[in-house]
Amino acid sequence: MSTTTDERRRFRAPRVPRRALALLAALAGAVALAAPASAALPPFTDGKVSPFIRGAGSDTTYDLMQNLDKIYNLSPGCNLRVPPDAPQMECDPLDQGAAVRTENYDHEVAASLYPQGSGAGLRMLCQKNDNKPGVYDINYARSSSGPGSVPTQCQNANDPLRYVGYAKDAIAIPKWLGGASAPVANLTHAQLQEIFRDISGDGCKEDWGDFGGTPGTQIMVNGVQTSSGTYAAFQAFLGGDPNRCVEETGGKVLFENACTPINNLPAADRGRSIWFLSYGKYASGSAECTDAGTDLISVGGVAPTATTVQNGTYQYNRTLYNVYRRNLPAATPWALGYIGENGWICKPNALHSKPVGSTGPGQEHQLADRNYGQAIDKAITEAGFVPVNSNPGANKCATTDVN
Repeated sequence: MSTTTDERRRFRAPRVPRRALALLAALAGAVALAAPASAALPPFTDGKVSPFIRGAGSDTTYDLMQNLDKIYNLSPGCNLRVPPDAPQMECDPLDQGAAVRTENYDHEVAASLYPQGSGAGLRMLCQKNDNKPGVYDINYARSSSGPGSVPTQCQNANDPLRYVGYAKDAIAIPKWLGGASAPVANLTHAQLQEIFRDISGDGCKEDWGDFGGTPGTQIMVNGVQTSSGTYAAFQAFLGGDPNRCVEETGGKVLFENACTPINNLPAADRGRSIWFLSYGKYASGSAECTDAGTDLISVGGVAPTATTVQNGTYQYNRTLYNVYRRNLPAATPWALGYIGENGWICKPNALHSKPVGSTGPGQEHQLADRNYGQAIDKAITEAGFVPVNSNPGANKCATTDVN
């Protein structure tokens, strides 16, 4: 059975209306300086489906980016030629009058690779550029740690990185109810440094009774794998290794943001455990720290909530980033059109499409099946995070350059 034009319009893959002509010209100039004269500028919005947009790294942002990938990949764009017409996987030049041009016009395909940690993604991004054999080719790295914790492989002028912050998160401190930590409502920064790092130098074996918990019960400190952005962020906050006291207290170094190993401990050990994880993963429920079994401890008298994370009053706030190299080969135009500071994730809601007659900012279009700017915001909040910029009329991201 043949596919009708309306049916073809309904199913489309990822691509945003990539930047204005001025920005495109600026990018072309930068590429001309960075690449050999014989290197052609990769296609931007050229009517051809480009290679996959591949991101790797953070576990914290993996689920969120997969959800954004899905929205992006299914967003409307040009009408493709229908086989056997050729060339295939290209826009049909005779059938573009009503095409949506604000979302994924070229139908690029975004894919988030299985998480290995923020540091791992950044190393892949930089080592590929440094021609290290066997390194997988990615376009950007997912990172839940900031520019201050860039791995050594990226600390050189040959790897000019741009961190595009698109959401806010925090490091939260959970407690397991029904045990020695249950009475603890608040810990200070200095107390957390002592528990996780032993800054006094008197040994790691602390008693919960000295911190508001049940006296006579030793704290079991659990850590996080060192390749993760959650580890790097908490290390920066505490000023040293948050895994320092794990072995001495009988705890375990766990994969980030997964409470199940502690949930499965005997009740006494579970109740005396302390750990650290993403606030967003906790709030969304994806960390499997149930409301009935756990709670979050305030830090310095401030509880982590969407409000305190957004306004910065919670002490251990962090930004979530997509990171790319500022020149080719990693910063391919089709990737920038998705994760770049002016790309699909970041641009103001007013520059996205929305259905005719719908509320909220956006450009009405008969082929839009949702308000795409609001869909991006919803994906971020449903993941437990908050947008960097709460003003839907402004660009949603903040950038920091390294090297």
